[in-house]
Amino acid sequence: MRQVQPSTLVAALALLAPSVAAAAEPFYSPPGELVAGSGEGRKDEKVYSPGMRFPIENGPAYPGSQVYGIGGYYGPKGSQCDPGNFSYPWHDNYCEKRSWDMPLCPAGIGHQGQDIRASTCEKGVHWTVVAHDGTVTNIPESPDEYATYINGKDGIRYDYLHGEQTAVKLGQAVAMGAHVDKVSNHFGGTATSLHSHFNLKMDVAGYGFVYVPPYMSLVESYKILMGLGGKPPQGALEEASCEVLLGWAQDPDEPEMSIKAALYFDGLPSDPENVGVEVTADLYRDDLCEPLGSCAHGFAVEMPMSLRDDLDHTLHVFAADDGNGPAEEIDASPASFRCPPPPLPEGVRRLIPTPEVIAAWKLSTFWDLAKPGDAAIAVIPVGEDLAMQPILARADDGSTEVWLVDGEHRRAIPSAEVAGRWGLDLEAAELWPAATVDALAEGPPLRDAPFMVKGSGPWIYLIDDPFCDDGDQSALCGALPGGTGTGTGGQDSDGSSASASASGSGGTSGDGDTSAGSSGGTGAGMPALPPGFGSVDEGGCGCRSAGDGDGGAALLLVPVLLTLRRRRR
Repeated sequence: MRQVQPSTLVAALALLAPSVAAAAEPFYSPPGELVAGSGEGRKDEKVYSPGMRFPIENGPAYPGSQVYGIGGYYGPKGSQCDPGNFSYPWHDNYCEKRSWDMPLCPAGIGHQGQDIRASTCEKGVHWTVVAHDGTVTNIPESPDEYATYINGKDGIRYDYLHGEQTAVKLGQAVAMGAHVDKVSNHFGGTATSLHSHFNLKMDVAGYGFVYVPPYMSLVESYKILMGLGGKPPQGALEEASCEVLLGWAQDPDEPEMSIKAALYFDGLPSDPENVGVEVTADLYRDDLCEPLGSCAHGFAVEMPMSLRDDLDHTLHVFAADDGNGPAEEIDASPASFRCPPPPLPEGVRRLIPTPEVIAAWKLSTFWDLAKPGDAAIAVIPVGEDLAMQPILARADDGSTEVWLVDGEHRRAIPSAEVAGRWGLDLEAAELWPAATVDALAEGPPLRDAPFMVKGSGPWIYLIDDPFCDDGDQSALCGALPGGTGTGTGGQDSDGSSASASASGSGGTSGDGDTSAGSSGGTGAGMPALPPGFGSVDEGGCGCRSAGDGDGGAALLLVPVLLTLRRRRR
């Protein structure tokens, strides 16, 4: 990957204030720990609304149970204004016993959000405020209504219940921190205790548009409001080019620590259709040392090949906070980009017969797959089908060299870095008889990194060097460099069958079954291979994690070797 000169940092970074010490004792009980006897909570540490504003204008504030609090219907006898209701620690009451359907709660029913008391037990005094920029979609319009909804630009709906003196209008665009209403006790035709009921509702993969726990979002936003540490992480997206995504991220509360940066392609964290990539912002950069007080906070991620498709895409980057997930969108995010397909390397196209083969080779259709168009693919010569799985072997004669067994060939692995780019664990190499290793035809060395292509049809190919016998004068082997081996076969980019030599691999049928003679077997005159050679042992599943496929709701967690690959390739 080419060297990139980062842009000048924001001048204000040189004026970072020292972090404020956190309170000596936690101001909140753990998430999911409800008042005794009030039900089973959801033990969920996730910050569902990173970077939101605390929904009460001024602190202190006291989230806790109303029904099970002092003076509540099921709580100890006393007044709702008892000092015990206005003291730390906070108590979660998401999933508290109720009859409403709540799919994320252990019981499947429960309280939808969090009840919050303001600093004093006074009606119509304390303002609630907008937690995230958005649009007002519901306000109370009759004495029986008591809910205000704000649809945030982040895809989350923020609900405020039981307030009075509503300060917003239906359809109004509102900014974070603007007044919503004042804490009161409206509950339709009856009264409740003085508090604000606060909800977060969003799309959750597998559940739909549902209420999610607001507790840890309230904790993190309260730290900022009250200066209890919890300063939001910060950073900048400095380059979003067709080669690299470059920037930095730091948590001022832990200035020496290297934190995570979460990159979301074509969607926000709440969008189930986004593709997310998490990397550690730990690259040492001299230009960060003085303004940030420490240096190892950079990140550089190669542009995924699948997004170099001549279409418009967006990128959001968040900096994580204290291990609670992405908490703050960094400067210059979001960014838009449109990249042409990458240049195609020389070589042959090897058909990848099934999705299970992609999984066995640990290839990624997000990182490694280009879509140059049918015409560009059609002119690439056809090579052998990709073997059903890669096998690493080392001869038992004391040799330290590890070979990649690719079908009926052994291929040199140029370096540990190349092995990492292919997801190969050199330490896991099998010990084979030296005679068996030597009898395998030597193919071309493994390429620097995988490069796959796909046209308009379903077929996916790996661009690779051809396998050619010594002295092979065929047009294919004469045109391109290669090692030793035999045969070609496969599919044209539109899925039509390509011819194969008599000694080569067969094609692949439209249902993904390999025909006789495919490259996973043992050729005539070859010695018997160790047990398990040429098979894919996945328990019949052929499964992959969500991050290895084409994308989806789940966040893509990049392993260390792949992270290095994206930085250095």
